[in-house]
Parts: sequence; C-alpha cells; structure tokens
Amino acid sequence: MSGSASLNQKPSNGTLQVTLRLLAKFMPGEMPVMLLGLGLVMGASAMALVQPWPLKLVLDCVIGHDPLPGWVSKVGQALNPGASSASKFKLLSLLCLGLVLIEVLLGALNVASAYLLNSVALRLVFKLRCALFDHVQRLSLAFHDATAVGDSLYRITWDSYCIQSVFSEGLIPGLTAGATLLGIALVMLSRDWRLTLAFAAVAAPLLFLIRKVDKPMAEQSTKLHESESEVSTRVEETLIGIRAVQAYGREQFESDRFRLKAGASLQANLRLIVVQTSSQALAGLILACGTGSVLWLGGRGVLEGRITSGDLVLLAAYLAMLFKPLETLAYTAGALQSAAAGCRRVMTILGSAPQITELKNACDLPRVTGGIRFKDVTFGYRPGVPVLKNIDLELAPGSSLALVGPSGTGKTTLASLLLRFYDPGRGSLFLDGHDLRAVSLKSLRRNLALVTQEPVLFAASIHENIAYGRPDASQAEIEAAAKAADAHEFICRLPEKYETELSERGTNLSSGQRQRLAIARAFLKDAPVLILDEPTSALDAQSEDALLQALDRLMKGRTTLIIAHRLSTVRRADRIVVLHDGRIGESGSHQELLARGELYARMWQLQVAEPEPMAVQT
Repeated sequence: MSGSASLNQKPSNGTLQVTLRLLAKFMPGEMPVMLLGLGLVMGASAMALVQPWPLKLVLDCVIGHDPLPGWVSKVGQALNPGASSASKFKLLSLLCLGLVLIEVLLGALNVASAYLLNSVALRLVFKLRCALFDHVQRLSLAFHDATAVGDSLYRITWDSYCIQSVFSEGLIPGLTAGATLLGIALVMLSRDWRLTLAFAAVAAPLLFLIRKVDKPMAEQSTKLHESESEVSTRVEETLIGIRAVQAYGREQFESDRFRLKAGASLQANLRLIVVQTSSQALAGLILACGTGSVLWLGGRGVLEGRITSGDLVLLAAYLAMLFKPLETLAYTAGALQSAAAGCRRVMTILGSAPQITELKNACDLPRVTGGIRFKDVTFGYRPGVPVLKNIDLELAPGSSLALVGPSGTGKTTLASLLLRFYDPGRGSLFLDGHDLRAVSLKSLRRNLALVTQEPVLFAASIHENIAYGRPDASQAEIEAAAKAADAHEFICRLPEKYETELSERGTNLSSGQRQRLAIARAFLKDAPVLILDEPTSALDAQSEDALLQALDRLMKGRTTLIIAHRLSTVRRADRIVVLHDGRIGESGSHQELLARGELYARMWQLQVAEPEPMAVQT
C-alpha cells in the first residue's frame, strides 16, 4: 500500500535540505529567543578570546618592559586619576581582577545562552512530537495497516529529538566554533601572517575529512535508527501479546527474536562508532600536526624578535582553544548526520498524506434518519485482489441488517467502508442520500456508533471511558447509559465506582464487563446508525444471552448493521445477508434463508449441531 511504500522510500534530499526544512517548519515564534541566545553565545565566544590577554600583559608589561596597550592604559588612569600610569603592583592587581571578571562574565553568558537555546530546542521537540502525534492519528487505516505500531511509536518518542540534536548539537555549536575560529584567525593575523597560514593548513584538510566521512556516517546513522525502531516494534508486539506468549510457553522464542533485533542494533551502533572514532582520530592527527607547526613558527618568531614572549603565551593559549572548536566542527558533522537520519524519518511521516480526505466543499451532515445504501461497491486492500465485488445493499431508516458468512468474505470491510476508514475502489456509499465522499468526516462519524468484538478501552476512569464519544456528558447521563447497558450494578461494586481507573485495554475487568462499557459508550453517544462488529463472539452463551438484551435496547429506533459469526445473535434482524467470496450470496429473513436450504441453512445446522462445551470442574 501507499503508506508502506512511502515509509520505505530512500530520501532524495541531502542532509542540509532535510534539516533546514524541518527547522523552517517549526521555528516560527522562536526567532526572538533564538537570536538573543545566539547573541549571548557570540558574546561568550568574544569573552573567551579575551581570556588569555591578562596573562600576556603580565608577561609583557608587568614582568617585561613593553608599554601598555592604549585601552589598558585608559582603564588604569580611570582607576588612579592623576597618575601618569598605573604602578606595576596596581597593574598586576588590575589584570588579576580582570581575569576573574572575565571568567564571571563568561560563565554568566554561557549559562544564560545555554538556558535560552535549550529552551528553544526543547520547544521544537514539543512542537514536532505534537505534530507527529496529531498527523499519525489522522492518517488513514491503510497507513496503520502497513506500519508497525512500534515503528510509529519510536518515531514519535525518539526520532522527534532529532530537531533538538540538529539545533543544540549541530547548528549552535557549529556557529559558536566558527565564530571562535574566526576570532583566533584574526588575532593570529594581527600577530604574524605565517601563523595564520599554519592555521589555514590545519583547517583545509580537516574540512576535506569532514566531507569525506559525511556519506558513510549518514548511511550508518540511518541504519541505526531503523534497527532501533525494529527493537521497539519487537518489544511492543511481545508485550501486547504477552498472554499468548505465556500461555504457549514461547518466552524463549520471543527472547531469541528480541536478541536478534537487539544484536542488529548493536552491530549498527558499533559500525557507526567505528566511522565516528576513525574520523575523530584522523582529525586529532591533523590538529597535532597543525599544533606543532604553529608552535615552531611562534617560537622562532620570539627568537627572531618578531613577537614577544607574551605573544607566544597568547598563541599557546589560542592553540589550546583552537583544538576545541575544530573538534566541535568535526563532531558536528557526525551529530548532524545522526540527527538528519531522524529528520528524514519524521519528515517521511509528516509527508505521508491521508488516503481518506475531505473535499474542500464537504458539507456537514445533520442528525440523519439512518438510510444507508451501498451502490455497486468493489474494494480491495491490494490492487487487483478485491475483497468485495459489486455489492448493492440498502437499509431503511431504523431497520437492522446482519452480515454473515465465512471468515474473510468482507463483513468487517463493509462496516469499515461505512465509517470511511477506506474508500471503495469502485462504487459509492450513501447515508440519507448523501455520498459519503461529499460530507465531512467529523459529521459522518458523529452519526455512527461502533461496538466491536474486542472493546477499545483506555487507561482512564470508567467515567472517561463511557463518555469518550461525548466528553461533555453529565454524570446523570453517564449513569443512565451504564444502566441501559446493564453495567451500573457492577460499576457500583467497584471501590471507586465511576472513578475507578482501568488498566491498559481494561484488562482489570472481565470480557463481559468490558463489553458492557463499550455498549454504554454507544448508548451515551446516541448515534442514529449503529455498527455491531461481532460484539458477543468472545463471550460464553450465558453472558451472550444477558448482553443481547442490552443490545436489543441499544438497537431500538436505530439503523443497525450487525456483523456476526455466531448466527444466534442475528436471528431477529430484519434482514440477513450472506456474503460469499466477496459477493452477496443470499439475502432474506432467518426463516426465509433456512427454508431455502442453501449456505445460511448449512451454516445454521453446523452451529446448532455443535456440542455444548463441557463444564470444567474446579
């Protein structure tokens, strides 16, 4: 399907284009804080360049006999008016105080800039996560059918941090390192042009190295993200099916499968580390050669009298500072590539368009009477493999129609088309004469209520679960719905009654209790069209009989589409349609279909002839 294809496509955009597109999408509103943070970063870089100057001045002007630079002399005059110049002791005190003040200012600028820029980065992660979650919810079921839940989970929870990595580990350190290197280059140029050439001789091969490792680092980063996503998927699938895993004693099998995926992730991580550390080792070698060259030239300059001893100390300090920004630039390439792998994965999600879309002029349905028509509907999940073929059906408002037939004949698919989870490949569906493609999704689904075989319950209170379709419902309305579904009595026996918190998927309730809550939710929604998708198939006969009474009350006055494998639940439907091989094989009432003696009658005989399950002694 298209959802699967889009996720597996290799991105055609380069690292820079992908990251800039993502930043441009979520940066609006953050520019003032970001620019202030960048200003503070540049101030910190400038302050770092000033750090070695007090030591240089101590060597040249306090211990040595060089005159003070003009700006230092002016500061000394301001502190000691009337004196021709500051004394050596006062100058020493001033320079030592200046050293401390520079460190204080540098620390304050670093803290403030880190707070501002990290707050921007974390807000970007927040925006991206919300956008991903919102978009994934609205993608068509075709996308979710083709995409593992664990993969989507990993993209939303972990790949979303890519935007922080791009910002905090890529762009900002890169700008800071670039500004520092530019400042060092300007100071070196003012001291000795030969030192500037040595500096350039270091930068050129380093930049070449960064470009050479760019592609392999990007490939290994993408493979690592994909393997980590597979690990997340494996964990998610195993924990969801933990009952089956334990019941069939397959813990070791699942552990082996997990180890296989985790081992692949380990190998991908190790390969990435090899690429990163190899590039860093080469960068270190280049920097060592550059450091030796600059020290040799600087030392020779002192011996020849071109520069002072203080200048040499200054250059040595800048050499120590030089390593950090160059190293940062080398690391930034790896950080950007790793982040870009996540950027590409989240951009793939954000670029996936829902297959089910609304027309620009889609109308809002009012509350419908419930007339439904399937007109020559053909549908397949894969091209060329139809599940439904030329289906023509019509339900009068307030009537009930049951769909039966062997598994895989398209019963649930018909209901999914009515909910517009999918659109038919050919043909149309109508609700009160409105083509479903011409109405808004929200107004369509407002008129439909769904009760499925496995109730969808959330880790929230019973109150919230019943009111899921009508969150503004009053407590009295919620209790009335629970009473209609025969759920009020067992709810009141719970310690917190309607405020009792359910576990994930409601596993701290029995199957029957979960189903009653789902029916209560449908009662509260009070939609004119009801879809019952095998609501009793997971229950025993006694529980089924009790639940059917609640379902009869729910169906009263509503157009109801019943999907059932157990034929005892559909005998009272106004009309029964038997699907066979994706087509309508038979249609009529229960008695009419039995009288024909064809497929429905054979299915009925098989189910009636099934022996009653033996009671288990406990």
